[in-house]
Amino acid sequence: MSFSFPIALGLLLLIPVAIWLGTPLQKYRRGREIASIAIRSVMIALLAAALAGAQITRSTNKLAVVFLIDGSDSVDPVTRDGAISLVREAINGMGLDDLAGVVVFGQRPQVERPVTDSRTLGAVRAEPDGGNTDIAAAVRLALAMFPADAARRIVVLSDGQPTLGDAEAAAQLAAAAGVEISYLPLRTQDAPDVRVTRFEAPSAVPEGQQFDLSLTVVADQATRARIDVLAGGALITSEQVDLREGTNNRTLTLTAQDSGFRDFTVVVEPEGGDGYYQNNQLATFSQVTGPARVLVVGEGAETLYLTAALREAGLTVDEQTARQLPINVAGLVPYESVILANVPADQMSERQMQALQAYVRDLGGGLVTVGGPNAYGPGGYFETPLEETLPVSMKLTDQERQPKLTIAYVIDRSGSMATMGPDGQPLIELAKAAINRSIDFLQETDRAGVATFDSSAYWVAEIQDVANREELRRLVGTLRPSGGTDIRAGLELVARDIVGQPTEAKHIILLSDGLANRGGLLELVSELYAQGGVTLTSVSIGEENELMRDLSEAGGGSFRVATDASTIPSIFAQETVLATRSYIFEEAFTPGLTSRSPIMQSITALPSLQGYIGTTAKDAAQVILRGPEPYRDPVLAAWQYGLGRAVAFTSDATARWGTEWVTWGDFTRFWNQAVRWTITEGGSDTLETRVVMEETQARVVVDARDESGAFLNGLALGVSLVDPALGSQQLTLRQVAPGRYEVTFTPRGEGAYLLSVNGGSDETAIQQMSGWVMSYSREYLASNVPSVLPRVAAITGGAALTDGLAAAFAHTVAARAGSTPIFPLLLLIALLLLPLDIAVRRLLVTRADLTRLATALRLRAKPATDVATGRMAALMDARERARVAIEADEITTAAGTANALRSRLKTQPPAAAPARTAPAPQPELQALDAASTPEPQPAPARNDAPGAPDAPDERSENIGSRLLKRKRDRPANE
Repeated sequence: MSFSFPIALGLLLLIPVAIWLGTPLQKYRRGREIASIAIRSVMIALLAAALAGAQITRSTNKLAVVFLIDGSDSVDPVTRDGAISLVREAINGMGLDDLAGVVVFGQRPQVERPVTDSRTLGAVRAEPDGGNTDIAAAVRLALAMFPADAARRIVVLSDGQPTLGDAEAAAQLAAAAGVEISYLPLRTQDAPDVRVTRFEAPSAVPEGQQFDLSLTVVADQATRARIDVLAGGALITSEQVDLREGTNNRTLTLTAQDSGFRDFTVVVEPEGGDGYYQNNQLATFSQVTGPARVLVVGEGAETLYLTAALREAGLTVDEQTARQLPINVAGLVPYESVILANVPADQMSERQMQALQAYVRDLGGGLVTVGGPNAYGPGGYFETPLEETLPVSMKLTDQERQPKLTIAYVIDRSGSMATMGPDGQPLIELAKAAINRSIDFLQETDRAGVATFDSSAYWVAEIQDVANREELRRLVGTLRPSGGTDIRAGLELVARDIVGQPTEAKHIILLSDGLANRGGLLELVSELYAQGGVTLTSVSIGEENELMRDLSEAGGGSFRVATDASTIPSIFAQETVLATRSYIFEEAFTPGLTSRSPIMQSITALPSLQGYIGTTAKDAAQVILRGPEPYRDPVLAAWQYGLGRAVAFTSDATARWGTEWVTWGDFTRFWNQAVRWTITEGGSDTLETRVVMEETQARVVVDARDESGAFLNGLALGVSLVDPALGSQQLTLRQVAPGRYEVTFTPRGEGAYLLSVNGGSDETAIQQMSGWVMSYSREYLASNVPSVLPRVAAITGGAALTDGLAAAFAHTVAARAGSTPIFPLLLLIALLLLPLDIAVRRLLVTRADLTRLATALRLRAKPATDVATGRMAALMDARERARVAIEADEITTAAGTANALRSRLKTQPPAAAPARTAPAPQPELQALDAASTPEPQPAPARNDAPGAPDAPDERSENIGSRLLKRKRDRPANE
């Protein structure tokens, strides 16, 4: 027996106390008190053992096996499937008392099946990250799964090439726990592999100077391959090369043309088979030093005057269209600031806007947006990452200046809407997001409805007030794709309800691919526009469609083509703004200066503007210029957004609204100061930043020194980190040594990471941009490193199961003792003893009580026939005893009477002799003689007289009659 909480056994010290308190003081109660003390002592002992967790330990013949299946990328998938089949067969054939569990592991282990006695293993659904192999973590998880009362074995099915963890240390832990580890070796990927093992660039290079990119490619066999080099995501060189077997070193010479932080990526694509595609590319970084560089995004006249002014101010300017905007942050890093000139949101993808947001917020870049008819609200910025970055919001909160609007969304729900967009979402889901964004833009007084069509049409949400937005969103969520395409059915359904709506403006947004019969459609739309004042905007999915264009022209609306399906929500938001006709203000005014700012330094007078886009300033924004009364909308606003800065100018920089501005003498000064205000300056020369990879963790190390080389201590530094998927993290560096600051983070994937270290002290502001590349895992090195499994098995006494898993459930592991808790039984016994203790102390039980109890128990234990027989015997015995007693009583009485008579005769004188006749007999003497002389047994008397009654036979009388007769005959004086 063992105890799980032995300290509770200290309660046994209460037994002497109970004996002392219960010592009997009265002699006649001594026996009962001693019995009570004994019972109480037993109860205390039982309670103490129960509280101590008493358990019985005994050996078992149970075996528990946990199978660890390697799910990393280095194991051939076909081989892995075969290993799973072997495990399934082994579990099906295990012993009756055996148990089995399954763990699938890669970078992290996952429990596929807990340790149970079930003999079936279903489909393996675990999908671990295959980029690494951590056998040690899988072993530790298996150790935690074993039951305590079974012999234990771990069977590892792997190639035995871990990339993380210490497998041998985990094996020593298993050996200490008495767990055997055996293994079944699996085959690794054996296809010929081509991999990039090195790609380097100088850390810094002056602009205009040549530099080398060094590259090393290893090929398992000779093959032809194409090598592409990209800078900022754009291809800068590509060449076909012949790779020989083994190591291939190459050097690419480039000229540093663009100042700023530059990223380079090399991609090798072999023509033949390749073992792993994950190891075919690497990235590197280089800092190109030179004058400040800005990127102007726009087309034609929108950028004509602006780029000229910036170049005149001494800035290096690059120009791009919105569709050329980089899709990753690395492509924006070479620029200190980005200027968007009247760029609509539907010309930018969601990922481009996210990259721009991360560039400003996380890396400290600058952003300037310039207005125009296609910017801000009319440009579809509502609820986009671009709106989040700007100091103004796109929605006007003043409802009085906006006409009430009824808008109906007519959505194609045909089978084509189930196709996937570029971001992996079905088109119907993008349509739902577009409707919801548009509804969010509407005012509470507006009305909206959603109709859908396939081969027929119906209302998803009938036209209603927008006040109940949540209900509208719920109904929109019920849209499902199916059926054909009948645009006319959808428009006819809407036409019946929208004409009579009590609002000033009525608008229809039609979303379809346009693959429908055009019969009667143009006439219907023209009639709605001419007679009901209902305008129609058509959005064609995928490519331009003639029917959709004709419908928008007939309906007096606009025609939009969503070549990139991800822009559909922005298009809907843009068309919702245009339908209100209240966000574009075109009248002459002079902006009013409302706040002091470096942007307006040395500018004393402002020319007039001819128009602007209505927006609402955010709470934290600084409004520098405002529009005319009564609305006083922001014309120039600025704010700090994360680490960067953003400026919004709601008029334009062309001759459309800025006729007098483009000829204004301070035009160049104004735009130079606005752009330079967004460019943050910092003392980056004082920092040296590097990243050290440690298994799955990366450590950022920053060394800070001043110009003389002395350590900079006590700095408050942080690092903003952007990963390849544009996710961001804000980390705080802590000082660990003189001038050294560190922080640890978990990388979220392979690729280029951008780091912006910022902070400093009261005297020094610091900001430095740097980069780090997380290379592919050692999982894809395809090396011939010996398997670690033989050493792991040797540590624990296991072996290689080269003949399969038939021996996995062999009972060769030392049996373990199993413990069964018995405290419930002990508590029950103590509970049953409690009434016995009370009875001993309160009840008096004599020996006669015990005898009667024993007799009753014996009688109760006999069969029914025996009981009846016993009762008859008892009755007969009682009758015989009564007869004997009566006879004895009669003899005694007769003797007494005779003696009395003799006494009287002696005292009386003798009488005269009577005549010689026979004397009459005396009754007393007759009775005496009858009592003293045995009565003869005469033959039965015959009564010959007819009708005479028979004389009674005295022997036939029962005892009761004889007793009564004797009582009557007894003299009264006796």
